[in-house]
Amino acid sequence: MDGIDQRREPRFSFDGATILVFDDAEERRTVAVTHYYNVSRRGACVLPPATGGLAVGSRLTMLPQPYLEKREVVVVNCQAGSLHLELPDSQEFSEFEVAEMIRAMPREELA
Repeated sequence: MDGIDQRREPRFSFDGATILVFDDAEERRTVAVTHYYNVSRRGACVLPPATGGLAVGSRLTMLPQPYLEKREVVVVNCQAGSLHLELPDSQEFSEFEVAEMIRAMPREELA
């Protein structure tokens, strides 16, 4: 199973909330609440906020539920109705933080 098909498996569907903070097209600060459906130590896939204006290379701040320490992220891919966000090496999530973000999921969904 390749990476794209693997990400469609239920164990990658975490469905948590996150706050994104970024500068919109008019250079104003925008705060959006959206959902992530995949998270790892190095990044996350999120549903793009309705406010739009984000493209590959956009830099924003992510505060994932349960609102752990904020992280600076960069959009590395935006296709198929999702944004793929990447964290720099110095800001990657710890294993504990990833566990905190997914612990509310029912166990059968993670299997």
